[in-house]
Amino acid sequence: MLLTLEPGGDIAALVRGAVGESRIVLIPANLDPLTMAQARAAIGPLAIELAPAVRVNGVAPAEAARHADVDAAVAFLEQARSTTGQLLVVG
Repeated sequence: MLLTLEPGGDIAALVRGAVGESRIVLIPANLDPLTMAQARAAIGPLAIELAPAVRVNGVAPAEAARHADVDAAVAFLEQARSTTGQLLVVG
């Protein structure tokens, strides 16, 4: 399940409130630097908290990232059944 973190959003509440065995958080490039840093840092601890029943990963596209590349990163993480706690930065 793809979850998009909104400006001012709470990544922990977003991930914990979602349903499904795979939760991928899209961390947009337009977030303020503090929110961006907090979101990136939260991926690992949330993955540990929800394991082994749920996989938590993140995708952080750069401002110039192509939509197709972001979609490919999300698709990869959906299919990577043994991957959790990872953040893919798409340039």
